[in-house]
Amino acid sequence: MFRARQYLVFFLLIFFLSSLFFRLFFLQVVSFEDFSVMAAMQHNKVLKLEPRRGAIFDRYMEPLAINLDIPSIYCDPREIDDKERAAGLLSNALGVDREVLLERLTRDKAFIWVKRKVDPSLAEKVKRLRLEGVYFINESKRKYSSDNMASHVIGFAGLDNEGLEGLELLFNDELKGKPGWRQMIRDARMREVLLDHRQYMPPQNGMNLVLTIDSVIQYIAEDELRKMALRFNAEGASVVVMEPSTGKILALASYPDYDLNDFASCPRRLMRNAAVSEVYEPGSVFKIVTACAALEEQVVGLEDEIFCENGEYRTCGRILHDYHAYGRLTFQDVIVRSSNIGTVKVAQKLGKDRLFRYITSFGFGRKTGIDLPGEVGGISRPPSVWSGSDISTIPMGQGIAVTPLQLACAVSVIANGGYLMRPYVVERIKTWEGGVYREYGPEIRGRVLSEETCAKIKEVLRGVVTSGTGRRADSELYETCGKTGTAQMVNERGGYYPDRYYASFIGFAPRENPVISIVVTARDPHPVHFGGSVAGPAFKGIAERSLQYLSSGAK
Repeated sequence: MFRARQYLVFFLLIFFLSSLFFRLFFLQVVSFEDFSVMAAMQHNKVLKLEPRRGAIFDRYMEPLAINLDIPSIYCDPREIDDKERAAGLLSNALGVDREVLLERLTRDKAFIWVKRKVDPSLAEKVKRLRLEGVYFINESKRKYSSDNMASHVIGFAGLDNEGLEGLELLFNDELKGKPGWRQMIRDARMREVLLDHRQYMPPQNGMNLVLTIDSVIQYIAEDELRKMALRFNAEGASVVVMEPSTGKILALASYPDYDLNDFASCPRRLMRNAAVSEVYEPGSVFKIVTACAALEEQVVGLEDEIFCENGEYRTCGRILHDYHAYGRLTFQDVIVRSSNIGTVKVAQKLGKDRLFRYITSFGFGRKTGIDLPGEVGGISRPPSVWSGSDISTIPMGQGIAVTPLQLACAVSVIANGGYLMRPYVVERIKTWEGGVYREYGPEIRGRVLSEETCAKIKEVLRGVVTSGTGRRADSELYETCGKTGTAQMVNERGGYYPDRYYASFIGFAPRENPVISIVVTARDPHPVHFGGSVAGPAFKGIAERSLQYLSSGAK
């Protein structure tokens, strides 16, 4: 009996040792890879290092968009014992819904965002709570130095520093940089104890954009645009200020604008950049295209007389009217006084094919190629699909749709001596260290007019502001040139609204060696709706203030 017990103990011991051996073999050999990976995950942590997003500057290196280091709060839920208490304290300190926080804290994860990019005072408030498992890290937050300035040009970046609108979106790849990483070693309680400097990749900061925008001219343009819109109760408005000889955009704005530092509270419709994405029938400002084509093709001279039918002209199956009844006018006066009948008669002599060729040469019907998102090309139909009456409407700006930017490029052709320039907003892209990564310059799209024709049409446009429909754009300081436009708004259901208009003024200054071209538009102004009365004074204000600034030797 005693020997039997000895055998039993012996065999139990052998069984236990064998089980232990096979268990160790399973852990050390069979499951070696699995447990190695698990250990690496527990004791090694890879920390992603965010790059600093590139800044955006105006042409004189005044900052428009920069980055600030802002604290963000995260936690390791596995280290928090009393999750309900932690959720309550964090909720009170940060103003975050308690139930939302509690749901996050009960997740089986080692990393959970509590709240990102918080006010430093809130971060200090949370630090004083001394909660286990709650940590802080600095992140880069986008800050726009002038809130609303150039909002439709700059756009904005979201919480993750990804561009969502404007230049922030279009040049996101250049601005955002590339993230890096650093490996950290943790102990059995998941506390960080050591940095592994052998496993480190530094982030590559984003590049900086230097714009053609002049902050002072941008401020002037926005100020005059806002005053015009409020004075005449306009539903919307836009302005483009361009350097005619190069295509540089010195200012571009739409009204209403929005606060880039609080874009989340802005209605989406206000983010639309009307200057490049809103098309409308331009009305009488388009008569400069007809006039330029007729002069360039020598269909008519400035002093040739045209009978304007005393204000009523039956043609192409319709009756055409002038706002005032005119008899015989020189061609120059036809444009100065904005006679529809005189313009159409000249266009009929010119012919639809030649007229369309100049419409295309001025850049209408296609995108300008500006480096801003959302641009549209407008509407310009080829002569093969024109109706019988189109030759009596298109020459005076009906039956064609354009953008304010296209008009700025077109009037700049006259200002610079006949060249269509590609407009651009970004002058150069600089590396974080200060080197030039890419540079942009003037780009000629084509020769449209001769210098002789440009000189003639300048004389005409000067007459518009001295004795014609644009007298409110005349300046005692500078010789301004321009053209007014008043066009009925198209009704989406067909036809035109009887009491809604686009008011426009396009022009340049000074007359000799123009420095700036300006386009001002107002959508549905009232009770006054004429381009000369609504947009003309805004043009004058922008031209005078900008030229005074430019001639003062500033910068």
